[in-house]
Amino acid sequence: MYDEQLVKAFVDARLDGVAGPGANAAAYDRHDALGLQLAVLDRLVAAGDRPAGWKVGLTSGPRRDVMGEGFRPFGYLLESRTLGSGDTVGHDRIRSGYLEPELCLVLGAPLRGDIDPAAARSAVRAVAPAFELNERRLSAHADDPTTIADGLGNWGIVVGPEAPVPSTLTGTTVDLWQDDRKVATRTPGASMDDPFLSLSRLCALLHRYGRGLDAGQRVITGSFCNESVQGPGTWRAVFSTVGDVTVRFA
Repeated sequence: MYDEQLVKAFVDARLDGVAGPGANAAAYDRHDALGLQLAVLDRLVAAGDRPAGWKVGLTSGPRRDVMGEGFRPFGYLLESRTLGSGDTVGHDRIRSGYLEPELCLVLGAPLRGDIDPAAARSAVRAVAPAFELNERRLSAHADDPTTIADGLGNWGIVVGPEAPVPSTLTGTTVDLWQDDRKVATRTPGASMDDPFLSLSRLCALLHRYGRGLDAGQRVITGSFCNESVQGPGTWRAVFSTVGDVTVRFA
């Protein structure tokens, strides 16, 4: 069991967009912090929300292994904050917000236990282009357990049209546009974990906490890049393997 006031502090942080001084998990190690994160999710579900899926963190770029070699913490995604391509969100709803283009795996079958990437791939029904929407609820100096307990900064996701699962995703390139200006082109390649490896790792890690993945859930598997959202505008990410996704901030 986790301290009731600590769980409430992280629930309030997720709902309010800012973490107060009570949202501090420094006394926990990273694995206990994941359990605390799940306790926060359970509280949100009990209040009427639903889990839409999961994110796999620290899979790409210079932040790989920053919390330990091979350690890929998860974060939960909420149904109430799952948007479709072309949807509009008020930029003031997300405090200190930023977005990340990510591949989104859509499960067609449940996954449980310790599985290999091939078995993980066989359970994927489709792949979709997506944005992860994040907010900086914690101070810049937050420790690792507090960051994990806070759900790795996730606010929500934007999911584009589903596409068939291609033979490989590791060579995917994304072009990111803000209004009519291209702001980034990224092909992570070997600097990003293979998405199906990330899915198998997620499944194994959730199993440690008596959890699994359900059919229909979505899993985002790593950031191609990130950009701050500082005001109104339209963002579009074009993925070479699966299509494009758009979100508008008003």
